[in-house]
Amino acid sequence: MLHILNDGFLASFILLLPFIAKDQNLNLTQVGLLGTILNVAAVVLALPTAYIATKIGGLKTLVIALFIYGAALLGAGSLGHYGLLIAMYCLAGVGFGVFHPIAFALIAKWSPKETRGRIIGNFTAIGDVGRIGISAALSFMAVSIGWRQTAIVYALVVLFIAFGVYRFIVGRSDTIATEEYKPAPMSLWQVAKNRRFILAASASALDGFASASLFVFLPFLLLRRGVSPAFLGTFTAAFFAGNFFGKAVLGRFVDMFGNSKVFIAAELLMAGFIFALANSTPLYLIVLCSVVLGVFTKGTIPVLQTMITESVEHHGNFEKAFGLSALVITAVTTSAPVILGYTSDKLGIVTAFNVMAVVALVAVIPAVWYFIATPHPPAG
Repeated sequence: MLHILNDGFLASFILLLPFIAKDQNLNLTQVGLLGTILNVAAVVLALPTAYIATKIGGLKTLVIALFIYGAALLGAGSLGHYGLLIAMYCLAGVGFGVFHPIAFALIAKWSPKETRGRIIGNFTAIGDVGRIGISAALSFMAVSIGWRQTAIVYALVVLFIAFGVYRFIVGRSDTIATEEYKPAPMSLWQVAKNRRFILAASASALDGFASASLFVFLPFLLLRRGVSPAFLGTFTAAFFAGNFFGKAVLGRFVDMFGNSKVFIAAELLMAGFIFALANSTPLYLIVLCSVVLGVFTKGTIPVLQTMITESVEHHGNFEKAFGLSALVITAVTTSAPVILGYTSDKLGIVTAFNVMAVVALVAVIPAVWYFIATPHPPAG
């Protein structure tokens, strides 16, 4: 349930950007900065997240995060100045930044290796239920009643749910016990110098640079192609439907074919469809590419998470591995919206999408090395 809420409202923060840009007369570099700020707190919180959860409990940490980004959404709707919006997006980043390292560490511990791809794929796909259901209505609401009023309504819903979860569930029993977060005898340096971890984290970072900003700038590309603002929610819902399908299916492919093989194939396909999307004019082809890209841009998440898990499985210290990988990945993806926003302003948004495609191709290189460095059982 918390994953549904976390991912749904994170998507809503991003989907508000075109409406904020129009209201505030922002250029794409300023829009990219707001998108980047959502990731800044994740960089800062990546390593101490597990420690925080150890002290106060896993569910309490996640519900406090819910309160934080609910308050940020309320502030964003109430305070319209760009400088204050930066502060609210930073606060929201704090809320969103703590969720995934805790959640993925737990799921990795609870998943047997032979079905890990399916389980992690299902868990990541659950977040897209929120992305589809919560964000699909946002653009229509924003067009009908304005983005500020929409943000305030959403914020009140978030805060009400957070209070209910804390009052009736977490306040009685934190079912994610603190024992889950006792660190294994493995230092961060031991994780960081692990060759397969380095390769998996590198592939994740490059994949994140190529795909994380796609959703930020996809509405602007669609608007340039003549799509009505009222229908942005429909396109993004289709994109998120592709996310859901991709995570569930690619996760299962991991159990069948191996994570590195699945990642390489998905990244090559993603690069091809980004090129097609950027350079296509027929509306039906844009819709097709948008949906298919949803499959590959987020479908690689469970694939990469199994690679991170596999690289440190001999020590079992998943908290430090996911914390450190989140630090590396988010540090790279945080710069992507600003870089690509600046590229869009100077060279055009089509060029920015072409850059994303090239980076997706480069992500194949560490994945190939990871495959070579991974022990494989003999045939038969």
